[in-house]
Amino acid sequence: MSPKRDEFKFESANESILGKDWFPIYSTHKDVKFGKNHFEIAMMNVIKEPNINSSAILRADILQEVTCDSNANRTVKKCEVKDSELADPEAKKLGVNDFEARYPSINPTLKLYAATEIVRRIIPRNPYKDAIMNQTCLILNSAEQDSTSLVIYVPHIQEEDDCPFYIPHVKAVGIFLHQGSLSVHYIPFKNAELFQDESDRVVRTAWRLLQTAHKHSMGVMQGYQKRVRHDLVVDKVDFQNRYIALKKKYSKLLVDNWKESTDPKKHVFEDIAIAAFLIALWTKIYGHNYKEKTQFRDLGCGNGVLCYILLTEGIKGIGIDARRRKSWSSFPAEVQACLKEQIIIPSVLVRPHPEVKKRLPQLEHNGGLFPVKVAHELIAPATVVYTSEDLLSSPQVNVTEFPRNTFIIGNHSDELTCWIPLLGYPFMVIPCCSHNFSGQRVRFNVRKSTTELNSTKGNSTYAGLVDHVLYIADRVGWKVEQEMLRIPSTRNAAVIGYENAHVGSFPTQEVYDMIMEDGGPNGWIQNSMALMKKSPRNH
Repeated sequence: MSPKRDEFKFESANESILGKDWFPIYSTHKDVKFGKNHFEIAMMNVIKEPNINSSAILRADILQEVTCDSNANRTVKKCEVKDSELADPEAKKLGVNDFEARYPSINPTLKLYAATEIVRRIIPRNPYKDAIMNQTCLILNSAEQDSTSLVIYVPHIQEEDDCPFYIPHVKAVGIFLHQGSLSVHYIPFKNAELFQDESDRVVRTAWRLLQTAHKHSMGVMQGYQKRVRHDLVVDKVDFQNRYIALKKKYSKLLVDNWKESTDPKKHVFEDIAIAAFLIALWTKIYGHNYKEKTQFRDLGCGNGVLCYILLTEGIKGIGIDARRRKSWSSFPAEVQACLKEQIIIPSVLVRPHPEVKKRLPQLEHNGGLFPVKVAHELIAPATVVYTSEDLLSSPQVNVTEFPRNTFIIGNHSDELTCWIPLLGYPFMVIPCCSHNFSGQRVRFNVRKSTTELNSTKGNSTYAGLVDHVLYIADRVGWKVEQEMLRIPSTRNAAVIGYENAHVGSFPTQEVYDMIMEDGGPNGWIQNSMALMKKSPRNH
């Protein structure tokens, strides 16, 4: 639980215990319950994840880490960092070539020594607006008091005017745990009078820093475990660097030319993030020449933004949806040619069973009959019967028979979600709305056998759907991975499969068994054909 404002006292009229250069801002009224170890674990996590303190920060890259004992024995760890942002001449930068740790003066009577010395590079979400900056982070311990710990942040800048928006405009910040009290102190650049007014941004920031340090230290003490784990499938830095580059290239153009009634920023930034993730994933699977080795099919492609980005990046592929969207007409002709208005009927529903095909190799369809009710303005409603042969030959139907090097994307693909692992191609599906194999809305319960794969806790409808997709994929032989995507959506669980010993042999008997286990596909074709007449959903 976060501490309330009245649990901290405003200290601006007092002198700082840290020394004459420092000014105290806030401290706790009462002794804190957590110890030095809890505090340092929490603060090390904040050092490595600075976005906890500011939503304007994307991440921190650790450039160098030094540990030191009380006898001044130093262990230096250099860290490899990808500098793709720094190569961009348009990105703002501050002190990025300054790797020397900075040490502010500290009251010598405290007898503190630097147990940990880190130089990190802060990467803002928008490096074209806020500067990339190097910063020293210190964790100081006392040679005499085991319960004392001081965390210091020093930006590698010279003037207050250089300070980026996302840090307090001071020369140094200190968060001090000493004699049971937790407090925040500043070293100003020039004018300490700014620290007198609690309404000033720099003072309010001190309160938030103290609140975060207190809350996270209590969380460590109470054994808090992070509910959602990100970056399990692809490297975070690789993904985020690609996201920054794609956002710069596409976001303004797409937002300014938005044709749909939905919020453009949510959808555009979400699809940019998914595109960045997919490119990082394909690079991991197929190598840097992935464009030569794979192509995509985006099933239920909706507004087509994800397809537009991937196609413009030179990746071959096709987007398919039951209904054309307004956005499609805004894309270049070569992109529009890759967006298909078709209903999707998996081939398993219209092709003969593999065992039948072995005995009758000339048989191309399963002889299925599918009655569909149609309405007419002048005559009474009627029933039209389609055959599997009709559907296989229809240009308005896609039976999911793609080149072997196809990778399937299911981005909030609704009725198609559970089908995608059964189609026999590597895939990434981001579940959204819960439907069974007939296209009907259902609620799946979370299975105990797959909870270790599932980071969507609880037994909500969404948790049940994600769990069920994991189960389906595992059941038909996929080596399944799961990622909680960094996208502006609460439905951000991605289920990924790209290794399966039976690829090339689909549909296997397990596919047929899985479909029947879930109640069968009766009504899928009729429901799919009805989608062509309905207004599209907005996610």
